[in-house]
Amino acid sequence: MEEKAPAPKPEETPKEPLFPSRRKRLFSSADLRASAIGWEIAIPIVSGPLIGFLIDRRFNTDVRWTMICMGIGLLAATYSVVKYINHEMHKMNVELEKKKAELEKLKQRIKK
Repeated sequence: MEEKAPAPKPEETPKEPLFPSRRKRLFSSADLRASAIGWEIAIPIVSGPLIGFLIDRRFNTDVRWTMICMGIGLLAATYSVVKYINHEMHKMNVELEKKKAELEKLKQRIKK
């Protein structure tokens, strides 16, 4: 039998990435919240008409409940988006106020 050559040993030092990232983590909480808002939009919009369709089939009422439940689903999705935007705006304003306070402190130190 022929003996195979030993596999080359991996280098001891890790290589630096070709494009270094500014982030330390793969996903931040903002990224996860942004993906969750997609589900908060999709679920009411899809489930509303589906539930309405099932009610219409059960009680033989044309498309009445489908339209009603679709409207409720759209309202729920809109509410979720507005709530998310308000939350993000609040977080941005808090960060802005912190930066303004730090800037004022620096200005006070410079004047002294």
